Amino acid sequence: MTYDTSSLPERDLPPGRHSQLKEHMMREIRQARAEDEPANRRRRWSRPVVAGPAVAAALVLAVITAVTVTGADSGGSGTPVGKDGKATYAFAPMVNGDTKGGAAALLDRIATVAARSPAGDIRDDQFVYIRSLVAYATTSDDIGAELELLHEREVWMSVDGTRAGLIREPGDEFSDGRELEPAPAPGEPGYESSTHYRHLQTLPTDADAMLKWLRSQGSKEDEDRDLDQDAYVLIGDLLHESMMPPNVSAALFRAAAKIPGVVVVPDAVDADGRHGVAVARYDAYNPGVRDELIFDRETLELIGVRSVATKATDTIEAGQVLGTTAILQRAVVDTKGKRP
Repeated sequence: MTYDTSSLPERDLPPGRHSQLKEHMMREIRQARAEDEPANRRRRWSRPVVAGPAVAAALVLAVITAVTVTGADSGGSGTPVGKDGKATYAFAPMVNGDTKGGAAALLDRIATVAARSPAGDIRDDQFVYIRSLVAYATTSDDIGAELELLHEREVWMSVDGTRAGLIREPGDEFSDGRELEPAPAPGEPGYESSTHYRHLQTLPTDADAMLKWLRSQGSKEDEDRDLDQDAYVLIGDLLHESMMPPNVSAALFRAAAKIPGVVVVPDAVDADGRHGVAVARYDAYNPGVRDELIFDRETLELIGVRSVATKATDTIEAGQVLGTTAILQRAVVDTKGKRP
């Protein structure tokens, strides 16, 4: 498998676009949560919350079907991988003893590399293309937490946000993919969290200004919100299924370095089984979950993201991966639906 990551701007991620990553499995959960959950706490991929059996049972009812772990290491046996202590895309065996300090220094190095990435000449009538490998967990009292089948996901997003995009995933009811709605216009609800390239170009390029902007995006009416958690989540959302302008991505990484509680995971595995180094933070709203951004150790390029359970429950084992992504290709294309 080849990875084309040299085509233009930075390799990072966005906020609103993460709302589509788990669409086909988690649509019901996302819709139910949207009615009673503050916008600043929502995730791009409504992951299962680490909680007791009652929550797990409710989640499985929303998802309807449960799937077993499959992939390169499972041999198609339908049994979870990684339980022998080996780090895999589905399991992090040392999840509560595998972190260290130094996140600020690592993120500064990552930002320096990101700032040097070529900006490219991108036209408004083009589309950003992202190809990923993804899997998300299903939970229930009977089956515990198991990852769905790893599968490829392709997304085409309008550069200027004015035209509909496209999502393609195996098993879609629409053989040609599903349409992505155009981004909201400036000033309309949702515009600030959109991830089309032209909007991303307007974000702050100074770390302090970026962090202030990130913290300002949460609900002003929710007194219980955690500004640091909201900012970290938004960074991950902004850096995932998008193409990020180099100077903006550098500011995001340097802003992340200023958020308390960010740590380094020396060995993190993405959905494609690639080992890298990650920066991570334990979720303030869901203390049993750790969110990771995974980078190539040599190039410091963002290669994937994952969410890991850090506390065992009746249905979840500590170390189980609840959501995982590998970024396989980023490019700019002239036509929606066409590959590079």
